[in-house]
Amino acid sequence: MRRVPFIIGILMILAGIYSFWWYFQILMSGDFVEQLYLWIVTLVIAILLISFGPGVMAWAYASSFQASYRQIAKQKQWQVIQIPLECSECGNEITLRSLEWIGDDEARCPFCSKDLEIRSSRSYA
Repeated sequence: MRRVPFIIGILMILAGIYSFWWYFQILMSGDFVEQLYLWIVTLVIAILLISFGPGVMAWAYASSFQASYRQIAKQKQWQVIQIPLECSECGNEITLRSLEWIGDDEARCPFCSKDLEIRSSRSYA
């Protein structure tokens, strides 16, 4: 995640909250008619900061994933992994997420710890 834009987004939200607090202080003082321009400017700034702060934070979060996706998409070498559907020892169903990887092309059954036969092939785009 990009930290600087994320922190800027948080600071924008905090400044917007402070601006709303200032807006309500002017409103509660009773003399907001004399300070009408300050009252309007404070309200507009508060609305803008609170509206754009989460957007900046979401952009920082999404752009970090986008950068890693571009790096994977530019990869010239791909690997295809073939795993058995079930363990030959205990008979439990095996999924890619449940495997216990012990090496690059080595995995164990998560249920009985039997070494599984993993086939892999590398292809070039």
